[in-house]
Amino acid sequence: MTRSWSGQLRSLVSRARARVRGATAAGTPAALEGPRRPPAGTRQPLETVRQAVDPAGVRHVVVICRDRPVLLGRRFQEWYPDARLTVLFDGPQVKAAEHGFGLTRFAHERGILRALASVPPADLVVDTRRGRPAAVRSTFRRAFLALADGGKYVARLEPAPADAAPAPGDRPGDRPGDITEDIADDVRELVRRQDLPTPERRKLSSALELGLVRALADVTTEGDLLVLRKRGEHVLKLGVEDTRTALAARGVEQRVIARVPAERHVSASSVWSSDAGLAAERLPDAVDVGELTCTVYADVLCAPRQVAVLERLLLPTSYFLPGRSSRRTRGMHYYGSDYSGLLQEGVEPEALPGTFYHLDNQIPGHYGHVITHDLSKLWAWDAALAEHPGLRLLISPPEGADDLPAYTYELLAAYGIGRERVRLITGPVRVERLITATQAFQQPNFLSPVARDVWARVTAGLLPRAGQDPLPERVFVSRRVATRRRCLNGDEVERRFEDAGFVVVYPEDLSLPDQVRLFSAVPVVAGYAGSGLINTVFSAGPATRIVLASKSYWATNEYHIAAMYGGDLHYFWCDPVLPDGVSGGVSGGSSDDAGTGRFHADYVFDVDRDGPALDALLASLGTPAKQPEQPRPTGR
Repeated sequence: MTRSWSGQLRSLVSRARARVRGATAAGTPAALEGPRRPPAGTRQPLETVRQAVDPAGVRHVVVICRDRPVLLGRRFQEWYPDARLTVLFDGPQVKAAEHGFGLTRFAHERGILRALASVPPADLVVDTRRGRPAAVRSTFRRAFLALADGGKYVARLEPAPADAAPAPGDRPGDRPGDITEDIADDVRELVRRQDLPTPERRKLSSALELGLVRALADVTTEGDLLVLRKRGEHVLKLGVEDTRTALAARGVEQRVIARVPAERHVSASSVWSSDAGLAAERLPDAVDVGELTCTVYADVLCAPRQVAVLERLLLPTSYFLPGRSSRRTRGMHYYGSDYSGLLQEGVEPEALPGTFYHLDNQIPGHYGHVITHDLSKLWAWDAALAEHPGLRLLISPPEGADDLPAYTYELLAAYGIGRERVRLITGPVRVERLITATQAFQQPNFLSPVARDVWARVTAGLLPRAGQDPLPERVFVSRRVATRRRCLNGDEVERRFEDAGFVVVYPEDLSLPDQVRLFSAVPVVAGYAGSGLINTVFSAGPATRIVLASKSYWATNEYHIAAMYGGDLHYFWCDPVLPDGVSGGVSGGSSDDAGTGRFHADYVFDVDRDGPALDALLASLGTPAKQPEQPRPTGR
């Protein structure tokens, strides 16, 4: 694409709109007159689609219309006789019949994406609607990235309203966020942004717009039609059930070999919170645990950092927060909640024969994610192994590394999975058979009881190798090295705990077996929310847990663990210290940059507000017996 495109596009659109205004003033074209005249839009000017897009090489056509979908479909069958045809319409329902092409009615824009996900990628999409510029523009944004690489998108140009002419030198989109509801002006602004320096383009554009800018390869007009050519492959992202439905419509076998029914899990823990509002929002008395399934798929494209794609659909196993509507995928280019792109485009995937269990992670090498996300997928390993004795794990190493952290192999070995069953990937691979298991810990939504069985098995495998030194009765889990989510007055906080008989521990100083022994036995555990306290998954039973967390840190791992194991949970919410440029707000779980800034913000324990409650809690624990020295570090 050249830098003269923006000007060329303005000229093309201007001339095309002039033709549209002239045709409107002149009345109905003669070609449409006569007793067999089809409804407006089925022959003239839509027959010029064939001039713009040669039927040769077009394997799949999608037509979007308002009404008369059957008649319009028949016309496109004539024009593209060798192509598969799908007609999507948002008008009145039509009688069910065999038409020789796909016919789907959609009630809202989301329905268009579901329909496109249920059919092969189109080489040609034609939006025939007229007089609905906002809908045409919205559909373009929803559907363009679903095209096959090199595919074309055709829409009608609307005559510009007489009173909407811009002032000389003032073009729509010259100001940030100033994209109109008209597809032509929208495309013109996307083309303009292609010429901008990357930082400025990113500042002006949403994630979806960045994808559209990158994918827009060519713009032409044919009559009153705007013709756009797309480049690159893109992956569609739907919810769990919508993905299953779309794959079934594509004829993909999804064989379930293990299933755990949905259930309602009542908390086994009593909860005290320093903020009743946040407790009501984030620490419920009961949690609805979703259904877990273990599914076998054939011929799956996998890539590092938890990417699994089938029929251009991202499988649910690719998310470490499957319930989040943003569907952010760190292992791919993110183009909004509906689309992503492979990081290594154009790389031929390595063929991997055999059967693999997907245990990859979007943040490989992160201890907390391995414990909660990866291990919690192993609930179906035994069932999968019984059916496929040669089963191996599919994992990617941390970025820039050529192997997994030693503790990952140690955890897997404790569960009964040897190093010889681990297959590392550093680039795209095409797997003969992929087995995926629903993540049993999906914070902040739920923790399934089957995860406890996995952690108990790991604990049993590690304890025989632990030391036998006496353990303290109370520990405070601290963070020696932290670059984010720091408690800025942590020294003062920890002194209060030490005065109450707590021993400050740094889990990284202990061997993995000694960590497991410590957290499975100590009856009172306190600390900062995060990976350190996630070790309480190795608890042997109920315990007293004291958590300090920022109000902007919406992950509630410690609550779910306490709700599963029982005991008393005391939650102190601290005030975040937000980075420059990040606005306030403590709710949600946003995946945008501002949400990430809030999530990882440093914080301060409010001594004046919450100090008395903390002192009263520590006093209520009584005087502990003489505490042994801090466990000796043995290395991980």
